Amino acid sequence: MRRIIIFTFIIVFLAPACATTPTALPEKYNLDNYLEAVDQIFTLKAPRWEKVDNQSIILEVNWNDYYLLVLRRPIDMKYSNPKIGIDRTVNSITSGHDRIFVEDSPGSQYYVIDKIYKLKGKEQKKEIKERLRNS
Repeated sequence: MRRIIIFTFIIVFLAPACATTPTALPEKYNLDNYLEAVDQIFTLKAPRWEKVDNQSIILEVNWNDYYLLVLRRPIDMKYSNPKIGIDRTVNSITSGHDRIFVEDSPGSQYYVIDKIYKLKGKEQKKEIKERLRNS
């Protein structure tokens, strides 16, 4: 009987904790020594996005301000041209809080933004895209 109680305790209390523990990002997304990390982006208009790889997106916000968004987990896209957007309610995007959504058949999937890096113009945008796609 005592073993059943202990086993039940493990299942009820520890299993959900393991499921919510964030996984470590792949090393290629550790760009803290290379790019300026920011916690929040303020937008005046709807941002344009460009998928870099299966776990990162570049946003163009306002007028030629570029940001790299690294997601907590890879995007699972079943179709070649899904609708991608940002799930937010105000004129800002915050890492660890806001999410990217991918509308794909049969429904939407959500991906939390883990890190945001500010890019210094179009040249750095091209450089980062090549770096992440080739690693």
